[in-house]
Amino acid sequence: MWAALLLIACGNEPVVDPVESDEETLSLPLPENGYQLVTPTYDVPAYTEVEICTVLRLEQKEDEQLVWVNSLESLVTDGTHHMNVLIGEFSFLDAFLGEGSSEGALGAEMGQYPCSELETMELVYTIFPSQRDNQQITLPEGVAAPMTAPLMLVFSHHYVNATDEAITISAVLNIETMDPEAVTDVAGLLFSDIADLEVPAGTDRVAASTCVVDRDVEVALVSSHTHKWGDCATMNHFDGASESVETDPFFVNKLWEQPPILHFEPGTFSIAAGDGVHWACHYANDTDGTLVNDGTAEGEMCVIAAVVYPSVWTVEEVEQTVADGDLGGLLTLMGDVMGPCDTILDTVESPWTTDQAGACDEFEQTESNTLE
Repeated sequence: MWAALLLIACGNEPVVDPVESDEETLSLPLPENGYQLVTPTYDVPAYTEVEICTVLRLEQKEDEQLVWVNSLESLVTDGTHHMNVLIGEFSFLDAFLGEGSSEGALGAEMGQYPCSELETMELVYTIFPSQRDNQQITLPEGVAAPMTAPLMLVFSHHYVNATDEAITISAVLNIETMDPEAVTDVAGLLFSDIADLEVPAGTDRVAASTCVVDRDVEVALVSSHTHKWGDCATMNHFDGASESVETDPFFVNKLWEQPPILHFEPGTFSIAAGDGVHWACHYANDTDGTLVNDGTAEGEMCVIAAVVYPSVWTVEEVEQTVADGDLGGLLTLMGDVMGPCDTILDTVESPWTTDQAGACDEFEQTESNTLE
């Protein structure tokens, strides 16, 4: 892995300086406690699709090295396909090895690059997937995600400009932190896709899989991601003991451009070890070509994203790892709390038939919410 990191974008130079624009950069009020990161603006030419990656460094405040995050909010240019915030092994190096270590491992200085040059999707974790113009993630009281400072982050901004004029894009991310003494549980991210999905030309098709956890957890939130051929995305409870899926979904999204984020109050969505979530994406391919998951807007995706707690790591273990300067332990922590489902089952009998059309019509659209 380290060899691969050192080879990323070797010798890359940032794209030309951000384009001057009469439009103002987007803004959010500064967080009461925490950090704000703002990407430079970038002009997307008419009738083009871009995925621009901005490498930013979150600067530590005073001697703060470990912070606990319990709320995130993003604001992006209207019409954004997605804006994901990514981290990798390189992200933490400045906090442990000194300034410049992260850039050296990434093989790129801070700035803006075509994402294809950084190969980020192969070597990083998504910590904040966003497909909404304004998105908020709030965690229950006492639940937080650990973050080191300084920290190098990559903002992956995917925009499709279908107009005849250039559009200026940018993104803002607020990171709200909490008092370390108030943290009781470490949050973990589950993020899984169906890599081999295939929707033949002119057909309706349902792609489905099942995410199973290997320990008892509480679910803080869930969301989905598809592209424009996704009529809807659904999530149903999976019972491991009976190996069956409940008929009625608890999450339904019919608006692929703005998927909701469904938050759960503590104790309202518990998953026992061996149980999980059956997620499905219902497609209507009206093109003359086969849709596949190729990572572009012209292909398709079927993603489940969820935050669960407690992690396999305790608060005390995280704090000790950072205090000891244990970089290896920190990288293990990252893999444990920011990864795919514990187990993926593709043989579970789905409540949806493979070619089922209009399956979501009878169900209400899930609406976004937040925790107070």
